[in-house]
Amino acid sequence: MIELSCPACGAPVAFRSKASVFAVCSFCKTTVVRHDTDLEAVGKMAELQYELTPFQIGTSGVYDKRSFQIIGRVKVAYEDGFWNEWYTIFGDDGETGWLAEAQGFLAMCFEINDKSIPKIDVIRPGSDVVMPPHGHFQVEDIRKVHCIFSEGELPVNAAQGRRSNSVDLVGANQKMATIEYADTVRAFVGTYQDFDEFKFENLRRIDGW
Repeated sequence: MIELSCPACGAPVAFRSKASVFAVCSFCKTTVVRHDTDLEAVGKMAELQYELTPFQIGTSGVYDKRSFQIIGRVKVAYEDGFWNEWYTIFGDDGETGWLAEAQGFLAMCFEINDKSIPKIDVIRPGSDVVMPPHGHFQVEDIRKVHCIFSEGELPVNAAQGRRSNSVDLVGANQKMATIEYADTVRAFVGTYQDFDEFKFENLRRIDGW
């Protein structure tokens, strides 16, 4: 882990992952882009007015018998709602993943390097997409989305208002996949898992729960 000084307030901004290039200062909410050991202020992150999730930066859990910790988040909105994408780091080797939290479902997924991902103009709901060696997936939906909030450290510039097209896919045996079409195309493959199976610790307290 390295700590750099926020260019706006001087507070420490921690980076645990080598892949992280974007962060939000936890003190003044300045959004920063990392250039090696320098930070560039690029904006300000507005506070969320309403929040209802048990997860937070520092929540830990277990996936595939490996421990991980949440180090960042992107909250994404679309026409009919929103979901959270929690950026995670695994303690054994520093691998990073994403814990997707949407409509009561949880899935851990990992970015894949697949040059064969089809262009968005040929994808339709119900169509099949092959992601070797992960198998066949079926397109569930295609949404235009935008970032409404981010926090912690992240591997992409997740400024408020960032827009992209998001494609959700399902596979066999609880498998899932997501393709993001933005400045670059990024694909992720993972597995749905029940809440209790993650063995979460350091969850956020929610009044009334």
